[in-house]
Amino acid sequence: MNTLRTSTRTSLLTTLFRSGAVIVESATSLVDDQLFPEEVGYLKNAVPERRAEFGTARVCARKALAEMGFAPTALVPTDDRAPVWPAGVVGSIAHTRDYCAVVVHRSPPMRAVGVDAEIVRRLEPSTIELIATPAERARMYALGDVLTDDLPILLFSAKEAYYKCQYPLSKTMLDFQDVEIRLAPAARRFEARARKPSLPECVKRLEGKYVFDRGLVLCGVELSE
Repeated sequence: MNTLRTSTRTSLLTTLFRSGAVIVESATSLVDDQLFPEEVGYLKNAVPERRAEFGTARVCARKALAEMGFAPTALVPTDDRAPVWPAGVVGSIAHTRDYCAVVVHRSPPMRAVGVDAEIVRRLEPSTIELIATPAERARMYALGDVLTDDLPILLFSAKEAYYKCQYPLSKTMLDFQDVEIRLAPAARRFEARARKPSLPECVKRLEGKYVFDRGLVLCGVELSE
């Protein structure tokens, strides 16, 4: 049996969320023997890397929920691949190579939460054009040497965290160009504004935080009552 070693509140990820959030992190590994039959069935055609990411996230999520008093249960996504949480809980999952994080919070007071993690790396110019709006690119270049190499992957992660936070409330799929990010590097904060007018008012502008930690960029967005 491969027992997953999870950790609670060990990295700078904890600085991105308010008091009351339960955060569990782990390296990813194959943990098929710790999954519910429904979860194993969901993964029946998945490659080992995908199984490791999915399984690790479920083990981490169950540990986080246990800290909130919830009994272990299967956590199978819906058809849109969004996580399903018990009543009274909002949560979000992030995973990248060798890293997984789960953030859960009581609802109320939280209405939605989004977390993302990306390996810090330089992106190709063609990828930056897909991710960043013209206004974002102009602001990026105006910053000169301040975070220049890391800005594109930071924008990517901030938009992912915003998307995960807004989706449970809007049920709307967004492209990268549908969201515009304004960074406040001195405070390690950002503002995400939707460029799609059809979204609910409550998610059209959300604030988030970010941090660079151990070769990762971590972003968090919350929406409270």
